[in-house]
Amino acid sequence: MKKVIYISILAAVTLSGHASAVDARSPEESNARQIASTEEWSWWPWKRVEQLEAARGQLLEQISVLPQHQPIFQSNRLGFHSSFAVSDSGQTLPPHQIDFELGYANFLDSIALVPAFDPKDHVAYAFPKRFKIEALSSHTGQFDTIANWMEEDFPDPGLYPVFFNRTDLSKHIKQVRITVPRQSNQSYPTYYALGEVYILQQRPNGSIAANMAEWGSDSIDVKSSDSFSMPPLWDISYLNDGVMCLGFPLSDEIVESEDLLITYDAGDEPAQGVQVMLDLGQTRPIGRIDFWPAKAPHDLALPSFGFPREISVELSMDPSFETVKVIHPQHTEVNQPRINLLSVVSGASPARYIRVTMKGLSEHQGKRIFGLGEILVTEFDQAFSINCKVTAKGIPDAYVNQLSRLVDGCSWQRRILQQGEWIKGLAERRPLDERLAVVELELERAQSNWRGIQQRSITWGGSLIVICLLGGLLVQQQVRRRGMNKLKWRIARDLHDDVGSNLGSISLAADELELANTDAKEEIATISLLAREACAALREVVWVIDESTIRLPQLIQKLVDRAERVLDGVKLLVEVPSDCPDCMVSLIFKRHLFSFFKEAVHNCARHSQATQAYITIAVVDQCLQISLRDNGCGFDLADESGGWGLDSMKDRAKEMAAELELISQPGEGTTVRLTVSLKSLLSETDNLYKTSN
Repeated sequence: MKKVIYISILAAVTLSGHASAVDARSPEESNARQIASTEEWSWWPWKRVEQLEAARGQLLEQISVLPQHQPIFQSNRLGFHSSFAVSDSGQTLPPHQIDFELGYANFLDSIALVPAFDPKDHVAYAFPKRFKIEALSSHTGQFDTIANWMEEDFPDPGLYPVFFNRTDLSKHIKQVRITVPRQSNQSYPTYYALGEVYILQQRPNGSIAANMAEWGSDSIDVKSSDSFSMPPLWDISYLNDGVMCLGFPLSDEIVESEDLLITYDAGDEPAQGVQVMLDLGQTRPIGRIDFWPAKAPHDLALPSFGFPREISVELSMDPSFETVKVIHPQHTEVNQPRINLLSVVSGASPARYIRVTMKGLSEHQGKRIFGLGEILVTEFDQAFSINCKVTAKGIPDAYVNQLSRLVDGCSWQRRILQQGEWIKGLAERRPLDERLAVVELELERAQSNWRGIQQRSITWGGSLIVICLLGGLLVQQQVRRRGMNKLKWRIARDLHDDVGSNLGSISLAADELELANTDAKEEIATISLLAREACAALREVVWVIDESTIRLPQLIQKLVDRAERVLDGVKLLVEVPSDCPDCMVSLIFKRHLFSFFKEAVHNCARHSQATQAYITIAVVDQCLQISLRDNGCGFDLADESGGWGLDSMKDRAKEMAAELELISQPGEGTTVRLTVSLKSLLSETDNLYKTSN
């Protein structure tokens, strides 16, 4: 069984070439290109986790070759904001239009729209839901459509740029127009905002070149049908000023490169500032110079750490700078944190040597700090300054060998990207990041589910093992108990058959001798009595072994059976209760009661010379009462006689918490009466006493 999850992929991932566009140019193209990619996640939990981990690894690998996405939310120069108005009559208002008119026709590669960022909520702000982008061809004088989303809403791009390739790359364009409709019959104002617009040029070899929208007022004119202007937050000029919140154009891969960061000791600060001279090796058309802030140490969130407050640029054809062209940076924000590059646009001025003078060094812990990540000289996004010769004035000798860091093509420990490559890479990254978020969420759920299954399996498995062990112990105990019962039964049967038979033979032989030999009559009678008692005791042992529990009616019957066996030749009258409670008797109580009763019966049989005996057993007031009365010779209770075992009988009665009553006089017989509470039948005592025999 497999579960299918559908994820839409807008475009194939590529950093160069034009075989596939990044964003669909129309809803029809979006529907045609939208691939219902089926990701088959297994129903088996561990397999599902493996598949999702593999998918996440592939996405991370694809994202690693794309630019880093580190949005920066700034508090000014947010971009362009349209006007907002409400139609009182309910009529459709004319659409908003933004026109970029180029100073001269050029090849168009692609157009990118960057959303405006809300610095308060850290989200994209008012990106147009419906729009159309057109380019005016210098050959036909007609507008060609580059993107048309007028009939359906464009998917929310979030904090990523939107990138559109042009289908026909063989024609020059002179103008780019962005049209945004206003919704009709609305009682609330409609508006939209853009952070930046990129009109990317195409090189003869087909690769992406510079942003034509940023070539300066001499090369491009930006107009809007209506707009809302509120500097320093919103203005139409912010559409192509290069200041935006997408962060720095850097790769995501970390490289081994450091920025130039100089700390001056007290008294070593350069009075005339710091001068850096670049020798490009040959005359170049200087279109743009970018100054990169240095990365603050220890990953501090200080993007302007060490950045000078005053910068002037001089271009020259000779190293002595006798003839120079001075260029002043645009959009310089004195004493303001720099979260964007500082760009100097020179209009393709020819020069080989560039001298940069920087003053107003920042201070940190009482010391002056100078820091730059890169000085990048370009024209049409082609870099001229990479690895060029660098000299400087106003820096300590210890830092001279670090000047090459200013022209190594890296900053913030990452490779500097061309603008077109950077913007396109960010747009390509959007569907991958979205898909990665879905995969990671599904992976988190799958891992949680798998952990739960593992924990439950361990719990149930442990419980099953415990149950099996307990079951095995119970079975083993039952087998052992049956074996012991069989062994006890076999021993009892052997004792009954062998020893009991022998004792019976001894008793019969003693009776015959007693009749035949009058001289040893008393000794033979004693032997006969002992044999009968031993035979009765043996029967009791067999009975205890056979019975798993001892109950009171059975115990009373065994007492009567013992008396009948031992008092041979004595007329015995027995009275037992008809409604005896069927309660269980403890083994210890049974032993003490048997021993007590055996002593009383033994005395009657051996010493009383009785011809008649009465046994009365009754239950009175929750007490068991046992009475043995004979018509024998009796004795004087005041006389001590060790042969009667009276002390043993008294101790047994005390152990059972019973009341013992002895009544006897010479010539009048003897009565032994024992009264014990039924609650004492379960008492567990284990004292051993000597008997008289």
